[in-house]
Amino acid sequence: MKNIIEQNNAKRLPVSSLARTTLSTGLLFRLGLNTSQSLLSDIMSVKKPDLRSALVSKKNVAATVNTLKNLRGAAMKFGQLVSLDDSIIFTPELSSIFAQLRSSGYSMTPSQLKKVLNENWGEGWLKKFKNFEVRPFAAASIGQVHKAILASGETVAIKVQFPGVKKSIDNDLNTLKFIMKNSGMLPANFPLEYYISQCGELLRQETDYELEAANINNFSKFLENFSSLKVPKVYGELTTDQTITMSFLEGQELSSVVNFNQSKKDKISLSLIELLFNEIFNFKFVQTDPNLANFLVSKDDNSISVLDFGACCRVSDETYKLYKGLLKVSLTLDVEKVKLFLQENNFVPRDASAEGTKFIDKIVATATEEITRHEVFDFQKSKIFELITEENLNLYFELIPSSVLGSDFIFIQRKILGLILFFRVIGARVPLLKILIKYSKLLDL
Repeated sequence: MKNIIEQNNAKRLPVSSLARTTLSTGLLFRLGLNTSQSLLSDIMSVKKPDLRSALVSKKNVAATVNTLKNLRGAAMKFGQLVSLDDSIIFTPELSSIFAQLRSSGYSMTPSQLKKVLNENWGEGWLKKFKNFEVRPFAAASIGQVHKAILASGETVAIKVQFPGVKKSIDNDLNTLKFIMKNSGMLPANFPLEYYISQCGELLRQETDYELEAANINNFSKFLENFSSLKVPKVYGELTTDQTITMSFLEGQELSSVVNFNQSKKDKISLSLIELLFNEIFNFKFVQTDPNLANFLVSKDDNSISVLDFGACCRVSDETYKLYKGLLKVSLTLDVEKVKLFLQENNFVPRDASAEGTKFIDKIVATATEEITRHEVFDFQKSKIFELITEENLNLYFELIPSSVLGSDFIFIQRKILGLILFFRVIGARVPLLKILIKYSKLLDL
């Protein structure tokens, strides 16, 4: 969940596949028209026509944003999936588009909202509330969130899914793929098919709010003995396939941690690392969405509330063994053994180029050396991030896991990468080697 909605931006959202396709077709027409006008302007100004500049003009960026925020679901999820660090993956134009998408987007009109709630809760549902705020206070990629007070006096957050999202997933993804392919804004060799496939799998999970409610209840049991971690309570009688009602939790978004003192930053980072290790090795169930807006930090005790459980996965036996093996070989601190393990278990594509192989070797050697040399690992000063630059973009794509690895592994890797980039931004400093040794002992490695 993200973005306090400060302005009245309610708009009737397209529901049918035809309406959504018409929007996308209109976008492609506008992109073509704007591009032609830019090229004609170059010619009239006696300048050499520049197709690349014409394709990524401000007009085209604005047109793309305005269309995608109507579709929201597929476009927003695609943006979240590939923009953990959009300075690495995106061209500047696409970075701009998805940054604007994250900070904008339309909400349903009151009449459209009422129709969705009538269909899910039956007419007369308002009697169950003392107060229901029609204006949403936050937006998610496939829905919006309302604050309300139940007749019993409890304050709740209600997530309501946008109409038509679930039925149009495949159509929206095909449309999005077509737009991305023909916009000229993707970097060369971008693995679009891979990301579109992962995006579809995520969307199918996240549009099932009853599944999300079950995920929350599972995590509530898992975290009973973790005082620093909280999850909302689910109100089952007001939860359906398209709505989920939860206790209202307060706190600051995780992104605000950047302004905390170093001690608090490190404590919060340690809590997130402990949660991740428990998810993989103890719960064998992982909340895989690293979006910072899904986490709130309490002002009182720095406890962390996890809000969104739409993207969760069970850790398969195969993936469990992979991570267990990776933990064991990492603690040898032997670069050659680590590289051999990565190759044998398909962490590294077997068909990586010679340059790609050297790039991977350098990352492994740098990580091993830094973890060994320093008692406290400083994410902000780590030289690993200096290796992943725009110049190394094609080599970076070679690190994408092979398709033979399970989807659970791929989603967990996405969360790990998201956390690493967050720790880098806030300058977290944690005793990484001690943590690895601790969990190796618990697992009898």
